[in-house]
Amino acid sequence: MNIRSLLLVCVVVTFLSACGGGGGDLIQTPAAPSPVAPVDQTLAPGTYKLTFTAISSARLMAPISGIEVAVKLPVGLSVNTVTGGGTGQIVSTSVTPGSAIQATSLAFGNYSASTRTAYLSMATTQDSYRGGQFLNLLFTVASGTALTANDIYNLNVTYPKYKVVGLNALTHSTVTMTGSVTTTLGVVQ
Repeated sequence: MNIRSLLLVCVVVTFLSACGGGGGDLIQTPAAPSPVAPVDQTLAPGTYKLTFTAISSARLMAPISGIEVAVKLPVGLSVNTVTGGGTGQIVSTSVTPGSAIQATSLAFGNYSASTRTAYLSMATTQDSYRGGQFLNLLFTVASGTALTANDIYNLNVTYPKYKVVGLNALTHSTVTMTGSVTTTLGVVQ
């Protein structure tokens, strides 16, 4: 991970940690936060969670109603699909809405084994969502795999392809806001 990415992650963590409690729109503080995997420590075999967070980088024309992302996974990581880990739909228990989503929402995805890419989508009826954790993806680290969280970040250095849309209540039309929102990812044990 380059120093700019590390600094961005630190700023995001600091920003999000200050958003809890006061009834704000950004994020609901969890009762017991999960430990973030150290970027340079080898991930032990087992299940982890990729967290996806949206950060508004400009004034949004409307609340966010949907986000699509694509993330690459290194060899040695797998996601649970209806085809048993191969190409196909990711099982619903492995793709869940993030902690900032407080209304009815959908979270779903597909995985391409040939490109090792997960294509994920989130849609919500929440009319105040403008930033915070929007999606989680469970993945498994295989035995005998020597990977760090940094390996996942480096694979997605142009991280990731994404699209952000909102619903303008005045015009009843969809607006694309990709240029006004940055998405980041994290690895949680």
